[in-house]
Amino acid sequence: MAALQQVSEEYREALELKDPPVVQRRLGQLATLLDEASGLLARIGTPRAAEIDSQVKGIRARIVTTDYRLGGDTRAIVDRILEAVPLRTAPGRKPDVANGKRLFAQACASCHGADGTGPPPEVAKSFDPPPPDILHPDFNWSPYEMFNRMTYGGIETAMPSFEEGLTPQERWDIVFYLFAERWPPCTKPLPPIRADELAALGDFELGNKFGYGAAACLRRDFLPPRR
Repeated sequence: MAALQQVSEEYREALELKDPPVVQRRLGQLATLLDEASGLLARIGTPRAAEIDSQVKGIRARIVTTDYRLGGDTRAIVDRILEAVPLRTAPGRKPDVANGKRLFAQACASCHGADGTGPPPEVAKSFDPPPPDILHPDFNWSPYEMFNRMTYGGIETAMPSFEEGLTPQERWDIVFYLFAERWPPCTKPLPPIRADELAALGDFELGNKFGYGAAACLRRDFLPPRR
């Protein structure tokens, strides 16, 4: 599923690159991710997996073209997988936002800037593409999706995989720190919700469910996940 998430996010980024050979190479790498996802689905062997595999193959046939609906269609497949397969999408224990801030400074700030909004221009020009603003990402990421990006890294970018360098809990600490940091201080406290519910909701969904600005409080004061 993480492979499909990467395709949904990075396809548009690939099209925006200015070097045609680099674009084609990156699209080829995304196609390889789709092939790997298709192979895993085929091995599951259930009717539901076969249906999703057919959808993945449809995306694979479109990826070598310019298709601005492809990212959204791939994201829809990810949502169907989450509905059908009981995947672990939340931290095993309550994330430590203060520790996430410390770890971000050590592991991420040199590329993404001290506050997560991107590096200074003199640093950005040394990357192709430059590290993005991850405090205010283009996508309505859920914490789980950002956790996947930290775990597996990016294709044809300087973003490394932190699967070996940071424990899963440390990655969750960083992710929950970033989701809290993007909001101003909480002024009207709300009854807290569990970390596993927070992990599955982007800020857009959180606002729809609990009201605009609710994330300012809910992202900072939350309960441990359900075991």
